[in-house]
Amino acid sequence: MKHKTLKISTGFLFLILLVLTQVSADDQDFFYEENSNQVTFKYYDLEFISKAGGSIPKFQFLTETGFEFSEGFSFNIQFKSITEYMDYNEDGAFQNDETGLWKDTTPSGPIYSNVLALSAVQFDFSGFRVDYIDVEGQTEVSAVHFDYTSASVNVPNYTDFEIKLTVHMYLANQTIDGYEIIGGAEMKFDVTMNNWPWQREDSNLALRFDITPTTNTHRINDTNGLLINNYENSTGSEYKVQSQDQVKQQFTIGDEHYQAFFAYANQAKYNISNTYQYRTVNASYSSVGDGTVQTYLSFEHFDEEVIYDPSIGSSIGPTIETEETGTLELVTISAVTVAVVAIIVRRKRQK
Repeated sequence: MKHKTLKISTGFLFLILLVLTQVSADDQDFFYEENSNQVTFKYYDLEFISKAGGSIPKFQFLTETGFEFSEGFSFNIQFKSITEYMDYNEDGAFQNDETGLWKDTTPSGPIYSNVLALSAVQFDFSGFRVDYIDVEGQTEVSAVHFDYTSASVNVPNYTDFEIKLTVHMYLANQTIDGYEIIGGAEMKFDVTMNNWPWQREDSNLALRFDITPTTNTHRINDTNGLLINNYENSTGSEYKVQSQDQVKQQFTIGDEHYQAFFAYANQAKYNISNTYQYRTVNASYSSVGDGTVQTYLSFEHFDEEVIYDPSIGSSIGPTIETEETGTLELVTISAVTVAVVAIIVRRKRQK
């Protein structure tokens, strides 16, 4: 599935025998497509990629220069695993030495692995849901959404567990439940979990997201501005992050030339008897020594459903062209006998 949003004052629909091989415009701003469970958003010089389905869910940010090391900027966020743990030190955050569930008591039944690797989950792509707004009498895309929904979990004891990743790309600034989103420069994804197979009634849950530098992103600071030594292996000595006075917390990635972020909320929505309540989420982190930072987001024990909201984005925002001129090229191949329906909507940017 491929979609382009081009800004002109009129739309046209044509059903003909052609293949559309190239579309270019100097004032092109928004593009989205899906291919084999990989979704790409492009907004001016920013690009966001998400992928799930038989592999670890991954969210990627890069600038227009991509992986060209001299100028490019990119990093990955991998949703690696979910761990049930005992908060033995009662700090509300995950530490690696708390994964042993039965240090203080004897289990009454079978013992299963308390770590679910997300690579064991098969996800289905929902298709796109597109929001439109009316701008001076013209229809314009305002947001695109889609879901990755678990179809199967290939791990004993976890077959009834359900997880859904709902991804949002808004083109205007939003504030949702106190979480501020930068329009066109941030990809938000909701994590919804149901039916976790708890082995204890007093345990917590930790989601592990790995921040992996790829191009010119080797400096990572936590939400308090503390520089993380991500080339020293500190696994087993996870550091609890002290939250700031706002819902949105973030790890800053980059340096003085360019900065982006992996952000997370300090609260989650718990469905308790069909009523949503907010409860605190704490973060901790460690490094594996190769530049990757392991972040753990910790949740209190829940019986029904929990919904959570991380995101990735650019601290700078997109570089928007201000020139009025633009060209549109269509290259056709008449020998291909296939009917192509194309809808192209384009509106001149208001200066």
